Amino acid sequence: MSGSDRSSLRRIIRGGATPRILDLWSIYRRYGETLAFAAKPFFRNQRLNASFIIKHTVRPHDRPYLQTENPVATKLIIPVSTDDLAMGGHSFFVEEKGFDRRLRDFLGTGSINPQFDADLKRVKELAAMPSFDPFLLADRYASCDRPVARFYFNISPDEQEAMLEHVTRQIFGIVSLAFNDEILNPDDDRARKFARELLDGENSDRLASLRDTLGMTEEQYEEGIFGWKGILYYRWRIREARDDLRRFLIELNDVTVRGATWEENKEVQDIRRAILKMCKDRWRALTSVIDDYDSQYTRFCKGGDPTAIRDFLLKAHAHFGQLGADLSAVTHVTSFWDYWWKDREKGSLSAADALEMFPNFLRSLTRTSQDVYYTDQTAAQG
Repeated sequence: MSGSDRSSLRRIIRGGATPRILDLWSIYRRYGETLAFAAKPFFRNQRLNASFIIKHTVRPHDRPYLQTENPVATKLIIPVSTDDLAMGGHSFFVEEKGFDRRLRDFLGTGSINPQFDADLKRVKELAAMPSFDPFLLADRYASCDRPVARFYFNISPDEQEAMLEHVTRQIFGIVSLAFNDEILNPDDDRARKFARELLDGENSDRLASLRDTLGMTEEQYEEGIFGWKGILYYRWRIREARDDLRRFLIELNDVTVRGATWEENKEVQDIRRAILKMCKDRWRALTSVIDDYDSQYTRFCKGGDPTAIRDFLLKAHAHFGQLGADLSAVTHVTSFWDYWWKDREKGSLSAADALEMFPNFLRSLTRTSQDVYYTDQTAAQG
């Protein structure tokens, strides 16, 4: 399955991490000459450290080559030239047969190479992760035995712009406190500037003033601001996913399955009910964390004790694994459902299609050992 990817790599440039694409090439281009990049790269191999890693929805023609039944596989694309993406790249599926040997041969690392072995282990860790959103990556790699630089966890520029309006309106209460202005309007330009500084990670005087208000040390402040950014990021993405999930649940519940035998119809109905239940369970888990944040935040902005919101922000990173796993599970089924119906008339599908699609959805939504780990970690730190 390894081969040359001739499609323009420029189309997948994201400037960093998004749920579907980990754009290491852009990070290499921006930070490659810095000391932090040299000290804490994502990979030790230079070509891997300027690659693109993509969560790819498996197509029927991919299936014979892959050693997985999962509906999503992980594609690694290594540019032919880091200076000219128009030359294309060499692509591999992490789940393809013989991936380890093919990648080792392609990179010419030799059979005994501890650094490459560590890189290969990390590639497989990424393949096991449900998505590449920056805060899920931070949960895994910010303080592991081979930590990576914090700029790998920056929100991509496109996503920053997309979420700016939402963040501006969400944080205007705390901005009012920062400016000591009780009548600050959510559309006030100061709130927008404050939101941009927060998303960019700039250490402005306005952001720093919150440290004293919240009673944080400098170390706690850095961790708390990162936690705040993460919660705002997931709050925005959950809001964006809500309508898609609602539509999916209605359409899945109403769709007619054609040509099913009695046994097939029972199987389809059982799986459909399980999908609906798991979607709702995942959604409740997502919204419970955000509801807790909203409650603490509102109380603080209305003059409450800052201790509660401070403690929540300092523990926010403990929620990132659970939030990322639940959100990626939900958005995968809704996005694939929309993709599948793109050139089809909605309303009914064949029994064969239902028996192929529905079990894939169920696998995507079923909690894995990784999900249980995240949940346990959240409970332990909550």
